[in-house]
Amino acid sequence: MKVGELIKIEGIKNWNKGDIITIKAGMGKGKSYFIKNMLYAFAKAEGKKILMLIHRLDCVNQFRQEIEKDRKTDVIKIMTYQALEYMIKKDYQMDFSKYEYIVCDEFHYFLSDAAFNRTTDISLNVILGQTDKIRIFMSATGDYMKRYMGYKNLESIDYELPVDYDFIKELNFFNEDDTMEKFVEEIIAKDDKAIFFIQSAKKAYYLHEKYINHTLFNCSESNKEYSEYVDKDKIKEMLRNERFEEQILITTTTMDAGVNIKDTDVKHIICDVEDIGVLIQCIGRRRINNKIENDGIYVYIKNITNKQLGGRETQAKAKLKRAEYFKEYGGIEYVKQYGRDPDRNAIVYDEVDKDENIVKKLNEMAYFKLKIDIATIQLMKQSNYVTYISDLFGKEKYEIIEKVEKMEELSEYLDRIVGKKLEKEGQNELINRVDLRVNRRQQKSYSKLNEGLKMIKLPYIILPKRNNENRWWVVEKIDA
Repeated sequence: MKVGELIKIEGIKNWNKGDIITIKAGMGKGKSYFIKNMLYAFAKAEGKKILMLIHRLDCVNQFRQEIEKDRKTDVIKIMTYQALEYMIKKDYQMDFSKYEYIVCDEFHYFLSDAAFNRTTDISLNVILGQTDKIRIFMSATGDYMKRYMGYKNLESIDYELPVDYDFIKELNFFNEDDTMEKFVEEIIAKDDKAIFFIQSAKKAYYLHEKYINHTLFNCSESNKEYSEYVDKDKIKEMLRNERFEEQILITTTTMDAGVNIKDTDVKHIICDVEDIGVLIQCIGRRRINNKIENDGIYVYIKNITNKQLGGRETQAKAKLKRAEYFKEYGGIEYVKQYGRDPDRNAIVYDEVDKDENIVKKLNEMAYFKLKIDIATIQLMKQSNYVTYISDLFGKEKYEIIEKVEKMEELSEYLDRIVGKKLEKEGQNELINRVDLRVNRRQQKSYSKLNEGLKMIKLPYIILPKRNNENRWWVVEKIDA
């Protein structure tokens, strides 16, 4: 089922000024199509206009090209949330009077970007303040924003289509940055195609530079790497054609939402991304062609250890501490406590009120984001990141790439030494290759090593041998 089948024209007719509409549906379920076609047709017939807000410039460019091509600019106006925020900060007056509908595409933006963008609350508050408009919020990953709306006691009319991840053929994890280079080399060797989503523009560019003849690089205009290293013409062509000609696209999360890649040759998505909502959006950029049997993707996600999660939790709690103090004791006590030490995270900030007084304010979006992040990290730590993500995607089977590679290397090594006489030096190499540890202590007896081989399901056994003068080991292969 698509969004247009869920809502239909009768649903649109029942909306009233002041309504807040939320639409949750997975990637490729027709959210944008519903706006560009059904809502467009209804609004045009009624002589009304639509303001559509989008949070990534690449997405704006792709969407605008479609609107211009279909000659629908008479009804639909497109702009970014950031442009709206800039206008408000500069005290420019945004004229909302001409619009009946305000559409917030990928509205998880308000929360996901609040971790680094200090002004997402500005655009959200202005939109929520347009109580004479019908405000439509759409996303595949808007659950936390729905919780925020509940926190603010906002009522909404909700539409939801179940989100499934059947298009993920295999789910894999990796631990090391070097593994991404191995992915690139394998993809090049197999003549496959892939998209790498890397949070750090610097890291993304480094990978691109190393394999520059096979890759296309993209990042946000706000990154210094953009003006020097992004081939703007190729990116425009990619957005227009919804495909890229190189084997590999290496991009930051500037392409995490809204942008469509419909090239069915793209089989692999590799993600080095922290935020879960953004991660899900990245995976959804390659649109699945339902007309092709078994079309799908192989997904590889950078692992986050419990130790790393603990460090992030500590950092988040430290950022939250000031905001909690302000909420409990108010502005005066906050200034007494922190005075000349400003909040570098701008969760508590200064603002001029209508009476021209400087007052302390709380960025509720950033505050709520921290609370959500801490709660999510604590859930992850109850098991681990890999288990949390595999459960999220409904995948019981998954692999950790480095462990698979280590198993393959160990298996090849054991094959080479089958039947050979292993004296002290050979035994030490075998011990180090298996590297079985209990409470961090490396196990060195052949019986413990056999337990380890059985545990990892490798079909080999170590047999002790001796004569009157010497002792040695022999590795034999057994039936699996």
